[in-house]
Amino acid sequence: MKNTHDATQLSPQIDPALIQQAMTMIEQAQRIALLAHQHPDGDCIGSALGLAHVLQAIGKTCIPACADPAPKMLSFLPGVETLQTTLGDEQFDLVIALDAGELTRFGDLYERHRSFLDHAPILNIDHHISSDGCGQVNIIDPISAATGELLVLFQQQTGLPLNAEAALCLLTGIITDTGSFQFTSTTPRTMQASAILLAAGAVPATIAQPVYRTRPLAQARFQSAVIARAQTECNGRLIWSSATDEVLAETGATPEMDDNCSGMLRDIEGVQIAAFFKNYGDPTITRLSLRCEAPYNAANICKNLGGGGHARAAGATINKPMEEAIPLVLAVLKQEFQTE
Repeated sequence: MKNTHDATQLSPQIDPALIQQAMTMIEQAQRIALLAHQHPDGDCIGSALGLAHVLQAIGKTCIPACADPAPKMLSFLPGVETLQTTLGDEQFDLVIALDAGELTRFGDLYERHRSFLDHAPILNIDHHISSDGCGQVNIIDPISAATGELLVLFQQQTGLPLNAEAALCLLTGIITDTGSFQFTSTTPRTMQASAILLAAGAVPATIAQPVYRTRPLAQARFQSAVIARAQTECNGRLIWSSATDEVLAETGATPEMDDNCSGMLRDIEGVQIAAFFKNYGDPTITRLSLRCEAPYNAANICKNLGGGGHARAAGATINKPMEEAIPLVLAVLKQEFQTE
């Protein structure tokens, strides 16, 4: 398929040397695994499926894989039924790790296939500022608002084909990681990349309806419970809430329904830092989702807690029960205000 847009319209571009190295890896491979990180979102799933569609169009056999199933709200994505939770016999010529720069972010998929992944040829494509890179070739671009945007750059610079199925998947990544272009990570290039995807056949309404307009009653009840449990300090500038297996049971929700709870808390008037803590299954592990308004940097805060992400949105896994993890994190967050 001929590209309808000149790649030079998208700037800044990926280093041509990295493009050449990545394409050499792809050209030499036939069977390719595309990894999405654990606790998947629209960007990692959309990126894995979107790149699979791109590479299948040039004759590659692509297996998208994730430790966890795709959230139900992403069931509209073309090819989502091909997503696997295992790498099977591990007979892959290349692994493309997407939307994360550390192999541990791929969760149980990494743990079950550690010996293979620790020695496999890996191409890493990610946009998180905290990423160190986990591949022999690492394309990491924090300017990109989503890995989906970075993959549009990659597709445009390489001249790889772009069909409507790939375009819809990649646009899902961009829309979900920018909150429908509301976040400060959105740049003119983000909009230009999205325009390329629309020109290729992606329809935004196909994404917006299931992702933003439709939600199960159980999810609405869960979100209400999170708001009811919220607490504030620092004159309302800091807010936090939490959820456990008990909250899931009380509301009839499932774990993936907690998506964007920290964003929901951040949207409350006067809030500058919002933290959402969750503890499902293993009581010794607490997961933190953090949202910050400028000048506070969520990525830096979470990196010091063993996690990472973006300046405005980041997360961390803390190997402590919730009653220990929450005071620990709150002390760090309160310090952010005290240093002003």
